[in-house]
Amino acid sequence: MNLSVIIPTLNEEDSLPSTIRSVRENAVIAEPHEIIIADSGSGDGTQDLALDLGLKLVRCVNPLPGRASALNQGAASASGGVFLFLDADTSLPVGYDESIMDALEDPGTVGGAFEFSLDGGEFGLRVVEAINRVRYRVRQRYYGDQGVFVRAGAFKAVGGVPELRLLETAYFCKAIKKIGKLELIKKNIKTSPRRFLRGGIYSVLAGDIKIWFLDLVGIPVDKWGEWYWKENTSREKN
Repeated sequence: MNLSVIIPTLNEEDSLPSTIRSVRENAVIAEPHEIIIADSGSGDGTQDLALDLGLKLVRCVNPLPGRASALNQGAASASGGVFLFLDADTSLPVGYDESIMDALEDPGTVGGAFEFSLDGGEFGLRVVEAINRVRYRVRQRYYGDQGVFVRAGAFKAVGGVPELRLLETAYFCKAIKKIGKLELIKKNIKTSPRRFLRGGIYSVLAGDIKIWFLDLVGIPVDKWGEWYWKENTSREKN
C-alpha cells in the first residue's frame, strides 16, 4: 500500500529540511514515498526549497488560519492508499512506514498516530509530554504533531479534515473513529519545542489546557483559532 506524506507549511524554510530527511532516511519500505508540501502562502523560501528537494508542491487556494485547508488540498493531490499528515517541524522515527503498514494489517483499523514527544531536555517539556499522553489516551483524539495517518478511503468517507482553525485533527480522529479503529503506534515522533520555549513552557501549556477543557465541556473553541495562530506567528518573529 503506497504512502503519501502530506506536510502543511507556512514559512517553514528552516524546519523543513530535517523533516524531509526523517521521511526519507527513516523509511524502511523499499519504494519511495510520495511527499507533498501543501503551502499556505509562505513568504520565505519554503516553496523554492520544496521544489529543490524534488517534492510535490501544492499552492493552497484561500487557506483558513490553521492547517485544515492545507491538509485537505494536499490530500486532494495525493495518490497513495494511506495518507500521513506530518507537521513541518516534526521528525519521524526509524521504521515509521513499516509501523503504519503493520497497524493497518487489521482491516478494522482505519488510522492512528504516534506517541507525542518534544525535542528538548527541559523538565517542563517532559511535563507537557506527560499531560498530552494522558489526554490522548483518554479521548483518543490525536493532534497534528503526532503524525496522524489514515486510509485514503476512510479520509474520503468522512469528507476530509473538518475546516476548523483549531483542533482540526482531533475532530478528524473523532470522525474516522466512527467507521473503524485507531491505533496508537508506540514509537516517539519528535516535534520542535519552539512554541513552548518562545512563549514560556507553562504559559503555553496553560493556554492549551484551557482550550482542551472548553472543548471537553462542549464549548466551541474555533472562535479562538485566529488569535491562536496570530500568537504563534508573533512568537516565530521574536
